[in-house]
Amino acid sequence: MSFGINQGKDPLDFEDASQGKRFIAISIDWAIAWSTATLLTPNLIPENSFSTLLVFYIQVLLVTYFLQSSMGQFLAGVKIIDKHNFGRIGFKRTFIRTSLIILVLPAVFTKESEPYHNILTSSRAIRI
Repeated sequence: MSFGINQGKDPLDFEDASQGKRFIAISIDWAIAWSTATLLTPNLIPENSFSTLLVFYIQVLLVTYFLQSSMGQFLAGVKIIDKHNFGRIGFKRTFIRTSLIILVLPAVFTKESEPYHNILTSSRAIRI
C-alpha cells in the first residue's frame, strides 16, 4: 500500500529525507508513544521507565511494516523503501531497523551522512 505517493516517478529521482525531517518524525513518534503509554499505565501495562520505549517500539515496528513509514514519518513526509528495488523492506528488516533505532543508532552517520540503521538494513528514507 503506497497511498499513491510517488506513483509514476522514476525511483532514481527520489530525494533522501533531510535530517530535519527525520528528527521531526522521531519526535512525533516519541510524543505519540509517550501519550499512549501515559493513557495505558498502570491499567494495561506496568508503569516503569520502559513503558514509553515499549510502546514506541511496537508502534514504529508495526506501522512502518504496514505503511512504509511510522506515524511521525508519514506526518513529516518520509517513507522507508528498499535501497535496491525501491519497494518494501519486509518484516525482518523492519524489525532490525526499529531495533537499531531503539539503540539510538540513528545518531550515528557515515561520512556521506547516511545513518547506519539504513546501511545495515539496505533501506532508504525518502521524501514524499
